[in-house]
Amino acid sequence: MINMKINPDSVNPLLGYRLDPGEPGLANSAPASLSIIRVLSQETGNLMAFKKEAARNGGYVVYSKISLDIQKRGAFLAAVAGKTQAMIIYKNKNSDNEENKNTSNIDNNKIDNNKNKKEQKIKKLEILIDQLKNYLNSESDPEIKSEIENKIKILENQLIMLKLGNYISNQNEEILGMIFTAYF
Repeated sequence: MINMKINPDSVNPLLGYRLDPGEPGLANSAPASLSIIRVLSQETGNLMAFKKEAARNGGYVVYSKISLDIQKRGAFLAAVAGKTQAMIIYKNKNSDNEENKNTSNIDNNKIDNNKNKKEQKIKKLEILIDQLKNYLNSESDPEIKSEIENKIKILENQLIMLKLGNYISNQNEEILGMIFTAYF
């Protein structure tokens, strides 16, 4: 009679993880069977931190990507590493100063606030679309180019809707930026 014992540690080994310097989170180990969930949750937290930082500083996340390094460990395919990428576009500070000057002039002339807000949103959308088009020209990765082109089309459709007057008048700039971030 052959006596075969299976060592559970060889079937489902415990994997240890390190965090990058300055990366928030806990470097807990996980069994190979749960490693994908463990690494993906860490990388998703990193992506949310990027989005939070962008929203706080007046930027827009226009592209994000999470990559996992998958290898066989024991009897399972396990995530042994992860990487999060995010492309954030920030508003040009000079254009903000010009907009603030224009806004103060408009307020002094007592022009309707709703029309003023609509014009500001249209101008900011046009600036964002121009920045994306400039970035698109310098990008070489076809996957990123395709995603940016799709986002430009969506923003152009939103611009058309704003120009036609179909917009939510009480929606401020920060909420509009968060909506763009959530859908991209």
